[in-house]
Amino acid sequence: MKFGKKLIASTSVIVASLAVAVTAFANTDTKPVTGYGTLTGTLSASGSTANYSTSVSYNSDKAYLTIAGSAQNVNGTTVITKSQINSSRGATSYNGYLSPLGSNVYVVYGTHGVQGGNTYSADAVFTYTHL
Repeated sequence: MKFGKKLIASTSVIVASLAVAVTAFANTDTKPVTGYGTLTGTLSASGSTANYSTSVSYNSDKAYLTIAGSAQNVNGTTVITKSQINSSRGATSYNGYLSPLGSNVYVVYGTHGVQGGNTYSADAVFTYTHL
């Protein structure tokens, strides 16, 4: 019986440690932005593609949502650049991707923004993920 409890306790510690390790490289960033509610940027990468998502709670100001990114190799050299792309005016979510990443990509960076509205200031959040 003692062995079973130790095994369960040890397994729980291992699972908790793995959960911390998985969340060590955040790929979502949020912030409150006047006139738009919460600005959220998400970046995920797997295989040969990085997927970007930008969203706001509301967009009555008719602003653009934006996505831009880059990828670097293990030496810190930029090997791919994704120029800024814009949503249609007034969108509350916008998605894009960066592909192909190639086998030498180590980290992918994302810039997610809201800009070009009639009243409120532009703002951005930043994400990154390791492959």
